[in-house]
This record gives sequence, structure tokens and C-alpha cells, in this order.
Amino acid sequence: MAAMLPSLTSPGAASRFACHCWTRHKPSFGYLPARPPNVTVGNTMITAFHTRRVGTSLSYKQRRMLIKGRNSMRILRFATVLMLVSMVLVACAPGQTLTAEEIMQRMQAARDKLQTAHTVAEVTLNSPERSGSFTIESWAKKTDQTDAAGKAIVQLRAKVLQASGDDRAANIVGTEFVNDGATFWLYNPQENKVVTGKLSELHNGGVGAQDPTAQMMRMQEMLQQLLDGSDVTIESESEQVAGRDTRKIRLTPKAETQEQLQLGSVVDTNLWIDKETDLPVKALIDAKDLGRVEATAATLELNQPIADERFAFTPPANAEVINAAEIAKQARPQTTTLDDARQQVSFPVLEPATLPDGAQLDEVQLLNLRGETIVQNYSGSVTFSLVQGKGGLPGAGEAPAGAQAQTVTVRGQQGTLVTGGTGAEQGTLLRWEENGVTFVVAGTLSPDQALNIAESLK
Repeated sequence: MAAMLPSLTSPGAASRFACHCWTRHKPSFGYLPARPPNVTVGNTMITAFHTRRVGTSLSYKQRRMLIKGRNSMRILRFATVLMLVSMVLVACAPGQTLTAEEIMQRMQAARDKLQTAHTVAEVTLNSPERSGSFTIESWAKKTDQTDAAGKAIVQLRAKVLQASGDDRAANIVGTEFVNDGATFWLYNPQENKVVTGKLSELHNGGVGAQDPTAQMMRMQEMLQQLLDGSDVTIESESEQVAGRDTRKIRLTPKAETQEQLQLGSVVDTNLWIDKETDLPVKALIDAKDLGRVEATAATLELNQPIADERFAFTPPANAEVINAAEIAKQARPQTTTLDDARQQVSFPVLEPATLPDGAQLDEVQLLNLRGETIVQNYSGSVTFSLVQGKGGLPGAGEAPAGAQAQTVTVRGQQGTLVTGGTGAEQGTLLRWEENGVTFVVAGTLSPDQALNIAESLK
């Protein structure tokens, strides 16, 4: 129900937060299919094309870089949003045969009419990293207030009722996200922790680009842009879904949307529109090698009264309450020097003795959230980063379609070399572990350049 209104960004954050459940901040490695690999560490994005410091508000294109360490749960959040934002995809009146253009026009008209929604969504995830089934109940209510952009402010409550699958599933049962229109709370009863902050901070980046709440809110915005920038194809005029007669439609991002969101070749989205309610009752997202998610609305109640008390939340007396702004502050990288960085981490910080001609060190960044990480950014004839981290970097995972990965020997250790792109757009990511420290060299490098840099570290 997140985007049932022109700006139900908060519900989107809630539903995805409920599914994601207590994601910690951590640097993640990721790759963009058919393009060079990339890495995101704190607020720094390291890609095969360039390395740059990302501010507290990432661009849509940057956010669409698929972070391998979180891919399965991101897809899950994306599917849940599609179901809980079901009002965005309102289609047509019962009994009529409509063109795809008419369906899109009716979507917009229906969004303006909706005031409240109560949804129970069944979500099933299958991916190389994890599989599971989730039941999420949520309530959303449009207020008469607007945000700085003039969009309606929406109150929301979402809760994970059931979860099954791997051994992590039980940890998200009971997780709740509550938004009263001004303040949000994320409560995990398994850990008895509450993260709270102001909704305005989510919009303006005050809680940090790498804060999961902010990321989820921006994903909601990305979804809206996908809907607005896609061609709609009617795949079937009549299919049965949970006893409902539906139309099946497919969203295909337009060329400019593919370029902006970097999703065209990655995510295939199908929706089933209930002819009686004119709302999606099922969504299927196929992310190819990254996984597949199916979400079905088991309950969908629209424009029924919802008391304001539904959106109130008082943290349990014995719960640990964490300010989201403080989390964001810790997540932000600190610009420092190599000498200072060496004094602040528990492992030896290495630097390359050999650099490609014309390359020089631009800046050094220190991250101390969930581990110790040092990022050295270089530019010149090539642009790349050297990342060294202990306790905060996930495994390399598998390279997706379009990237070439191979096992190599680096400094006597087994490593992974991933390449993508050609010519001026060629990029390389090299990853290995040594003495308990994870190393990454990534940027607009040839494989030989990346290996030479790694071997020269001292």
C-alpha cells in the first residue's frame, strides 16, 4: 500500500523495512550486469568507470547499482513494495477491454481517490543467497498535510506476521515499522531494539545515504519512477489469482528509464490487476540470476476508517532505543590521512608501491561502523580505489550475467577477479583476504593493472 497515493514514500519504507528487518550498515560488494563491477563502502561508491565520494543523497543511477551482499533482501523489499503500493497500479473498470495507455491513465486517477488501505501480503523469495516466505500486514492512511514537495503525508503501520525459510527468518517475525506522519519507529522484538527518527530526515538525507530506512524510502521513489517511465503491455485479458479475475500486465522500462535506473536488463516485472477492485493482487519480479520474488495480496481493504491510534507507537520500557541520526553519523566516512588511519585501526594499512602512470592518491576515508575499513581513492590516467577492511566486508558472492569472473592467486592467496565492459569502459574488481583483512582493488583498470597494484602493496 506504500504508493497508493502520489507520495506514499513512508509506507514504502515501512513495508520494505518490515521485510528487511534490522539490516545493519555494512560495506557491500556489487556488480552491474553487462557493465564493470562496483563496490559501495559507506558513502563511497567504487565502480569500474570511476571512484567517487557519494553524498548523503545518492542519485537514482547510483542507487540502482546492485549490491551483491544485500541483493536477495533488496529484491524482497522491492516485491513487497509492489504489493503494498498496490494503489499505484490501479487499472481499469470491470468488464471493459482497455488499451495499455488507458490502463495507465486510470492508474493515476485512482491514486488520487484513495484515502486508506489495509493489506496482508504473502511474499515468497527464491534466490541463490536465501529463500523464504513472509506474511506482512500493513495499514496506511492519507493525512490532510503535505511535505515540502507538496505530496500528501501518509501514516503507516506494517508488521511481519510470519516468516519461514532459512535460519534467519525467525529473527524478523514481529518486526514493526510505524510512522505517525512526523516520526518513525522500527521495532525488532527479537533483539528488543527500536530505531527512531524524523520522517523529514529520511527525505533530506539527514539519516545518511547508507541508512537502511533512507535507502528503502528512496527505493520507493525509484519504483514510482519505474512506473512512470515504463511501457505497459497487456499480457493476458483474463487470469485467475486467488479466486479473482485479473488482467496480467508487464512493465518494460523505456530507454531513458533503463539508463537512469540501470534496471532494464535486470528486473522483469509482471502485475495482475483485479478486474473488480482495479488493483494489483499479485506481483512477480524476476531478477534473473539474482533471484525471483512473488507477492500476492491476500487481503485488500480500501477506504475503510482507520483510527489514528493505529499509527501511534511507544517503545517497550526495557527496549534499547537508537536514534537513526546517530547511526547515520557513524556510517559516514571520515576523511583522513594514511598516517592517521594507521593509528585508528587494528590492522596494518598497506599502500601500493607501484601505480599506473599518472595515477595519484586523492583522499583517504575511514569507516568504523560494523568493522574497520580504510578506502584509498586514486585518480589520474585511471580511477580506482583500494579498500582494506576487517570485520565489516561481506563475501564476494557470484558475478551476475554480463560479468566475467575468475579465480586468481594474489599475494599467495586465492582471490576473485571480475571484469566487465570494453575499451574506455573496461573495469575490474579484484578481491582477496590476507591475514584476516579483506582487500579490494576496483576501478577503470585492466586486470593486469589491478593485479600489479595488489602485488605491490606494502
